[in-house]
Amino acid sequence: MKRLYSRLKMDDDTQNVDMTPLIDMVFILLIFFIVTSVFAKDKGMDIERPSQQSAGKVAKENIMIALTKEGKLRADGRDISFNSLRSYVAKKINSKDQAVVIMADIDADVGDLADIMDECRLAGAKKISLATETE
Repeated sequence: MKRLYSRLKMDDDTQNVDMTPLIDMVFILLIFFIVTSVFAKDKGMDIERPSQQSAGKVAKENIMIALTKEGKLRADGRDISFNSLRSYVAKKINSKDQAVVIMADIDADVGDLADIMDECRLAGAKKISLATETE
């Protein structure tokens, strides 16, 4: 009887559930869902650009500045002010051939556009272009 009791007692101690495979599967599923999920890119601002027949391609190394019809400025995915525009462009210019491309809304104030162009020239930009849509 003592032998049977010691055998039953030993079986009770060894009956543990191993959680390692369950944790492994949870991490694998978590990694799978993170990798396969689609991340939406922040578009920034909706700008309706004017159209031109002579519109050309824009190089990626150019400095891009967006101007909305409300007069807000955006560069590198963040809002900037007119006061900090000159220092921003001066920091971003790497060479004399680098251009500043202004994406202004068709309903944006022309005075704001002229102020942006002036600030870019004062920051040292030699080439300033206005982004348009091709017809």
